[in-house]
Amino acid sequence: MTAGPGETPAGGSAALVSVVIPCHNYGHFLVMAIESVLRQTHPSVEVIVVDDGSTDDSAEVAAGYPDVVCIRQRNLGQSAAQNRGLDSATGEFVLFLDADDELAPGALEGLVGCLSQRSECAFAYGHVERVDAEGSVVHGSPSRSAKRQTCLEEDPYGYMLRTNNCLRGGGAVLYRTDLLKRAGGFSLALGNYGQDLDINLRLSRDHPICCADRIVLRYRSHGGSSTTKLGAMLRGMTNAQRAQREFVRRHPEYRQDYRAGLRRARSYWGSRLARQLFAAARAGNVRDAAGDLGTLVRYAPRAAGVEFGKVLLRR
Repeated sequence: MTAGPGETPAGGSAALVSVVIPCHNYGHFLVMAIESVLRQTHPSVEVIVVDDGSTDDSAEVAAGYPDVVCIRQRNLGQSAAQNRGLDSATGEFVLFLDADDELAPGALEGLVGCLSQRSECAFAYGHVERVDAEGSVVHGSPSRSAKRQTCLEEDPYGYMLRTNNCLRGGGAVLYRTDLLKRAGGFSLALGNYGQDLDINLRLSRDHPICCADRIVLRYRSHGGSSTTKLGAMLRGMTNAQRAQREFVRRHPEYRQDYRAGLRRARSYWGSRLARQLFAAARAGNVRDAAGDLGTLVRYAPRAAGVEFGKVLLRR
């Protein structure tokens, strides 16, 4: 019998979903993140907030919800906070929601339904809607946002490797808890960036994945978003790609995908970082520009050269 939304494959009671919310100084957004989980239609959910050394009121915000588990630790970074939450998760499925994002209505029901019907899949992913700091949709209506995203129909490992794209990360992915734990959780070696790509690549090497063809995450773009930390993004995404080198060596059919993804990581993040550094230098912020210069030269010297050439041509 095919499982319905929110049921286990054998039917019966709904599978427990653990939603882990790592939080570092995002107390002003945390209320919206928690509320978006509590409003889900899936009937069996546990919420775990991992306060990663916050100096704001994040712990107090979480404590305002009696049914929310709050774990406090010193500031160890995103991956360590995710792993701490994973260790405490008791659900059959687990989702990691950034404290400044929100789950879309019905997200868990759709994702659980997908995995309940596809017992061979390691994780299910859905579509993402971008919103601003106030929660307004950035790019058109929700329906138009959804149409710009499609469910992957090719080899997911090859696609993610070739594009240096985790396909979906954060709150748009629901994992099978046992498989995620068996894989060792999120890599601490990558720092705060690239860990979603790394774990999704590792899981998709050995297991299929599935797509819930609906918006499941409201991703908030704001001044403090992690994508503004371009030096760390360049390091993390490049190193996540490099971490696949040994596997690719044993599976040469992915060699071209690996090389393409490495070029993309260096070009995309390196070019953005170079432009940011040149802008800082022109504005007289030499100290800001010097901070990530070593990262740029080490990880993306070609991108730096291309952007420097564009600067010279404009003179």
